[in-house]
Amino acid sequence: MKQKEVEFAFIEANSKDYPVTLLVQLTNVSRSGYYKWKKRGGGSVQAQRDEELYNYIIKLHHKHRGTLGRNRMKMALKEEYGIEVGEIRVSKIMRKYGIRCKIRQRRYIKSNEVNIKVPNILNRNFHANKPGMKFTIDITYLPVEQGPNKHIYLCAIKDLFHDEIVAYAISHRQDLELVYEALDRLKEKAFVKGAILHSDQGVQFTNAGYQMRVKKMGLTPSMSRKGNCWDNAPIENFFSHFKCEVKCFFEDAETAFEVQNAASEYIHYFNHSRINTKLQTSPVKYIKQYAS
Repeated sequence: MKQKEVEFAFIEANSKDYPVTLLVQLTNVSRSGYYKWKKRGGGSVQAQRDEELYNYIIKLHHKHRGTLGRNRMKMALKEEYGIEVGEIRVSKIMRKYGIRCKIRQRRYIKSNEVNIKVPNILNRNFHANKPGMKFTIDITYLPVEQGPNKHIYLCAIKDLFHDEIVAYAISHRQDLELVYEALDRLKEKAFVKGAILHSDQGVQFTNAGYQMRVKKMGLTPSMSRKGNCWDNAPIENFFSHFKCEVKCFFEDAETAFEVQNAASEYIHYFNHSRINTKLQTSPVKYIKQYAS
């Protein structure tokens, strides 16, 4: 796919949430060029093509346990499905839908790639003086034993004042829509204007659309240093507890539906009943004591 088409597709994907004029400024294409492309049917046709290729890529991603980078994914598409496609297009689809290779890969970043890096404002200062001041966000996968999908994905947001998971979303896709759903749920909570929302350098969080949405909500984005999981330790700590303990409560959760229900019920337990050693009570009980 030509670079212009990638940028047109980026504008189309985010046009429902942001003005086209603003999105054009993040790319190297013109507003008139975008509308001409859209008039030719570029948006709907390209979206359909992306969706078709994604269906093959996600099957290979699960079959090879997430070990395929863009080059080997391109080879696997040709070998197993007879699909000949360029490495750059495969990379674009994997980024679009948040499909990441689990093993270490070299990352080549073009100067005009529409990704944004922000400073590590949080800087491991995980203490907050009051609720709604500092949040951490990340995504993890949840294994599914039965059904066509081998994983579903959980995006969770933690308030660092009292460790409550204040917003989350679950989906069978690890894409921007998953993150946006979690952000929409965070909107329903009270938080300080300019509150920090810290993430790692995952493709969903470096995406320009995500960065704009965070700022539009009145939050201040912060980002871990590359390859440093300790910079986002609080949410990683929650995921660690989650994966260790959820099976103790829901041993028979095997389908995607059952795993999703188990995740939601565990988060309710984590917030309302699980004793936090730092707080010596549950997050919800602690915030009630603070409020009173």
